[in-house]
Amino acid sequence: MTDLLRLSNSEMAAFRRCPRKWYLGTYRRLKPRAGDTPGGSLHVGNLVHDALAAHYADRTDPVAYAEGQLDMEANAQPQFIDEYRKEKALVTAMLSGYLEWLEETGNDGDLRILGTEMMVEVPLVPGVNLLSKLDAPVERISDGAKLALEHKTVQSLDQSLPLLKLDTQLLTEHLARFLHARVEGASNEEAYDQCHGVLYNMLRKVKRTAAAKPPFYDRIDVPHNIHELRNHWRHVLATAVTIQEKTRLLDAGGDHHKVCPPNPRRECAWDCPFFKVCVMADDGSDFEGALGSLYEERDPLERYENTEEL
Repeated sequence: MTDLLRLSNSEMAAFRRCPRKWYLGTYRRLKPRAGDTPGGSLHVGNLVHDALAAHYADRTDPVAYAEGQLDMEANAQPQFIDEYRKEKALVTAMLSGYLEWLEETGNDGDLRILGTEMMVEVPLVPGVNLLSKLDAPVERISDGAKLALEHKTVQSLDQSLPLLKLDTQLLTEHLARFLHARVEGASNEEAYDQCHGVLYNMLRKVKRTAAAKPPFYDRIDVPHNIHELRNHWRHVLATAVTIQEKTRLLDAGGDHHKVCPPNPRRECAWDCPFFKVCVMADDGSDFEGALGSLYEERDPLERYENTEEL
């Protein structure tokens, strides 16, 4: 293991959610051989995100982008043709409706797009770099607020609102942008003025049929003040120190049952790629054989490759 910890919010979230998930996905660098399941929440969310990122980068038609990606994947995996057809119908409805919503509300008319999706890597403390992928930086024309446009597919427009101020992904993206400005020589006040928070851009995962009840889209400001950023820096550092200690113990041959015990929850069935083999780690089954059959090694930071740096 390298001495430099390049820490992303995804790694921190996996570690906090379940140490075993972190152990398998980050420390062991494993991912399912089959990839994301077409039609699943993760696949839909990633596709919509990528389509909107392309749209805000160079005005690419997000519907055409998504349909092209799904057609290409369906040709490569014809055994999932029915799943791809269903996903195509859903994603097309979501994205075409989003464009209609923008035209009706004029919401984008008050935004000045300042860039496209970018990667930022900044030192947190010696031996730890914070890594984040930032969506489009924007400036709101009406009040001059500088924000980061963050696209999210959601089941409900209000379900997650009470937690948005505590959302570690949004805090980490804002903190990374702030720290980058400080590294570039800005004062605290100047760095904060470069980004005041996140503009949370929500699309409901629904086909907008006659039975579906609007609204289907919304945006909400999620600002963070300097105290929130400072305290999130402390939270990130505490997580980094714990991850470094777990890594040291595993590198020394520590038993993963002791170092990274599981944290089973109801969500495991849909939010963990290792759910189908998790119990095998504990019941005497051929756990390593199952891992070798169903999973493969990959770079857990591969999503940051080939991304323009801030």
